[in-house]
Amino acid sequence: MITIESVKVTPVAAPPTGFGGDARNIAQGGPTYANVYLQLGTNDAQLSGSSIIFTNGHGLKEMCDLTEQFATRFLLDANTPVRIDTLHEGTNFGRLCQSMLQDSDYGWLGAVGMSRMAIGAVINALWDLLAKQQQKPAWHVLAEMTPEQLIACIDFEHISDVLAPAEALALLQDAQTGLAERIKRVYQRGLLAYNTAGWSGISIDELQTQTRLMIDRRWPQIKIKVGASFAERRLKLNEHAKAPSRTELDQLARQAADDDLVRLQAVFQTIAAYDRRHHPLQIAVDSNQVFDTRSAVVFIGHLAKELYRLNPDYKIVWFEEPTTPHSAMAHLAIQHALQLAFTDYEPSLNIPLSTGEQGASPVVFKDLLFANLGRFEHEQTCAIEVIQMDYSRVAGIADNLAILLLAQQARRQGRDVRICPHTGGIGLCEGMRNVQALQHALFGHTNAGGTPDILEFVEEPDRSVHEGVFRNPAIVVDGHYQMNTTPGVGVDYSEEGLALYRLPDGQAWSANEKYRELAKRLSR
Repeated sequence: MITIESVKVTPVAAPPTGFGGDARNIAQGGPTYANVYLQLGTNDAQLSGSSIIFTNGHGLKEMCDLTEQFATRFLLDANTPVRIDTLHEGTNFGRLCQSMLQDSDYGWLGAVGMSRMAIGAVINALWDLLAKQQQKPAWHVLAEMTPEQLIACIDFEHISDVLAPAEALALLQDAQTGLAERIKRVYQRGLLAYNTAGWSGISIDELQTQTRLMIDRRWPQIKIKVGASFAERRLKLNEHAKAPSRTELDQLARQAADDDLVRLQAVFQTIAAYDRRHHPLQIAVDSNQVFDTRSAVVFIGHLAKELYRLNPDYKIVWFEEPTTPHSAMAHLAIQHALQLAFTDYEPSLNIPLSTGEQGASPVVFKDLLFANLGRFEHEQTCAIEVIQMDYSRVAGIADNLAILLLAQQARRQGRDVRICPHTGGIGLCEGMRNVQALQHALFGHTNAGGTPDILEFVEEPDRSVHEGVFRNPAIVVDGHYQMNTTPGVGVDYSEEGLALYRLPDGQAWSANEKYRELAKRLSR
């Protein structure tokens, strides 16, 4: 009998300059990328399970403490030992997930945010153990589970209005046709990937250089950060205790759009002059939630119209996080306002909306996927066209499986969304490749219209947040994740990675006094 015997949580983080490079100045400021690293030990010295939670800066210690408390409570009860050798049998794995997700004390905390992330870390570490015990990649183990085993993992309580358990079961039963061929395709072709390269803190010259490098490295798509100057100007107003009017906020949004227009024009011009491929580099943009609903409409509308005026071929494949992901109504309002603003353009003008990396539970995605403007009884409208769930923001693979099924249900009903998960942080590429591979295996790699789903990656020529940090790092070649047969999820830190980035004594944190002091503060 193999049982869990120990829980270990390690805080891991990179200094503000990241993993060997300059700070990435996203709209909210330069982040301190961090992981809660959970390790589950068993009475088999050769078998352990790992998971990570991606977090930022000062939230790390609190997240570590809560994760350790949850893992200890659910997994180290001497009266009910968790057996790993039978986790694959029947619905054992699913029932264990449900025992945590439906725990009343946990539910009293709100069942979102830190508490759900901690539950997710425990579930994902168990998933890793399950896969290692079966000696297969984590996604492959789930892909070969029966439909009954998979739906046992999902808490349907608040999503059954659009996806009843019987409907989910039918979707998974349909997915059995062609499953072996799709699994084979995942191994052979990998997962289509794009790179986040256009950070807001770099100059236009650097942005053009990066664009050329991305083309040289055969990336099919990159993402450019926008909206930073809007956030900066609002912060300055706050610092001077100035209360802007709605008219003034509209003006700030237009000014910010003009700022980013210059940057995006430079990128599109670089592509036109440099990329000779049959399918040139595509561009997505990301504003990291800096806008309220009205400001998002003003910013996106002005930016899109000005790009169109310069060249109708300057197309944005999606606009990411225009506002908070927790309001489906906000995204519907933005989408509706833009549809009205873009009427009568020929060729047509459209900016698909995307969000989800901070979606706190499957309920958020249910609302985003099945929201309805309510103008006509028969009308059913997605608030977004691209969903971007995260590996560690929700309750692990249990929630991500629910989100995949919600998306498949939406597709069946005519909402032709794309599934393009978020991986923009340390360990997320390693974890989320499993969720995307599971999606491809079960339901295919494109939407009904034939547009491929695509998975984020973070790589720059002079640094990596993967190789040398993880034992089984995510690797992309010619714009595709390479899928190997290593057992588990693949978020096990290497000895070198821990030695560099463990708080507070990692080598990267000992480089100078500034970092040593910051490490102490983050560890308190």
